[in-house]
Amino acid sequence: MADPKFLNLPGIVYDQPDVYETPDVPEVETSDYYEEDPENSAIECLQLSTKDSFNKFRGKYLKGDVDFSDKISKRSRTGYTARSGLWEINGEGERETPLQRYRRLQCEMHELLDEMSAIQANAETTKEEKKSYEVISGVVTSASKILQSLRLEEVLGKDTVSKSTEQELKKLVQDVEGFKKADSVMPPISDVQLAQENRIAELEHKIYTLEKAVGAKPEKLSRLIGSLGVNNLLAGVQQLSAKAALLQPGQLDLLETRLLGLATKMNAVAEKSSPTAQESDRDAKVMELYKIAKRTEPIVQVLPEMVARMQSLEALHKYSSNFSKAIAELEATQTMILTGLSQNKVLLQGIQETSAVQFDNLQKEVKKLEDRINSFKLPK
Repeated sequence: MADPKFLNLPGIVYDQPDVYETPDVPEVETSDYYEEDPENSAIECLQLSTKDSFNKFRGKYLKGDVDFSDKISKRSRTGYTARSGLWEINGEGERETPLQRYRRLQCEMHELLDEMSAIQANAETTKEEKKSYEVISGVVTSASKILQSLRLEEVLGKDTVSKSTEQELKKLVQDVEGFKKADSVMPPISDVQLAQENRIAELEHKIYTLEKAVGAKPEKLSRLIGSLGVNNLLAGVQQLSAKAALLQPGQLDLLETRLLGLATKMNAVAEKSSPTAQESDRDAKVMELYKIAKRTEPIVQVLPEMVARMQSLEALHKYSSNFSKAIAELEATQTMILTGLSQNKVLLQGIQETSAVQFDNLQKEVKKLEDRINSFKLPK
């Protein structure tokens, strides 16, 4: 039943239901058939080939470090840039274009960074080597950022890049066709060359065995040669074998026991002869005195002449000191006299001014007195 407050309102249809619902049709009966629009000349139908699209974008990747913000800057902000990952490096002696050099530097920097990360991840690498590799990787990273900021492909334009790519493809096709046409067969290796290569391989294996036995560092070999007093390794080995043959196997244990006892006695003697704290202080002071004596040794020959000269100059120094004292006293007296003169001058000036004023006053009084005397004179 409708609300009575809505009765007799204008614009309300009373002969129709208030709720409208769609018919409940099962989902199975719904049709997904899409009827294409009839051909119309005003509508352009694009024929897309998935194979051509795949071939066009094959071997390319998306660079993700881009900025889609609306910030205002000098550089234009674009979306993803698709780049090819297969680049050809020119052979030795061939002139590179700027774009080829740019791509080669990018590849080499990426390879160098991968090698640095692999070396740093290696557990056998020392801390100093890791620090040096970190510094090198930082320099390479900054250089790669500078290289990326060039944006050489955007500067040269897409036409130049496409032309260079087409030229490279044409050159590659020509090289492949040339290799197909040429029936070049490698010349057979002669027996002499095989023998030489086998000999070189045997020598390298022997050198590796010697380095593994003796050590690759030259310090060990030089120490061995210096201790034995020989010039080559073979003579040193022969000398060691001769000395080892002189030892009797039955007496080796006895010699080892005696050597151990001798080492124990040597350690005891070394402990007894070790200096105490007082002796070490005394030795330090003696060494300091010796250093001072060595340092002053060149002055010892000139020292007597210097002493005689200083003694002869002693009287002169005393006279000069007395003279300087007298000059100082004279300057002080002169300063006092000048101060007294200036004070007396000020006093004299004050007295002159006072006497002049008093003299003027006295003249005025005398004049007044004369005037009064003249006024008291009797008439004749």
